Amino acid sequence: MIIRATQITLLVKDLEEAKKFYIEKLGFVVYTDQMFSPDWRYLTVAPQKDNATVFELVKAETPEQQKLVGNQSGGQVFVMFQSDDIERDYSTMKDNGVIFHGQPTTVPGGKGVGFEDLYGNQFDLYQPD
Repeated sequence: MIIRATQITLLVKDLEEAKKFYIEKLGFVVYTDQMFSPDWRYLTVAPQKDNATVFELVKAETPEQQKLVGNQSGGQVFVMFQSDDIERDYSTMKDNGVIFHGQPTTVPGGKGVGFEDLYGNQFDLYQPD
């Protein structure tokens, strides 16, 4: 039986640019950064080192992949991140230059606000009641 999701692949234009955004703007950590061959760098980031799910940053190579950068979920929210203090995280991320779509507001079951990454992928920040 399936017990959890462990990795989400995120297509990016540039690995270093994306790594810098996720580390410096969102406060993520590098989980893995390893060269397997000259053409394959395995780079994963996560909100915390012990996070159950990591994000693999993959450079979009083909024209089809390049079209998906910033729109992997068709304009819908790609991932919802849970916060233990949404006001603090919102303030820190906003000060770091993250683009938000409003301010944290009451949503079903808690508070939430949408934001985007450097390429325009849509995410939600959520704190349950």
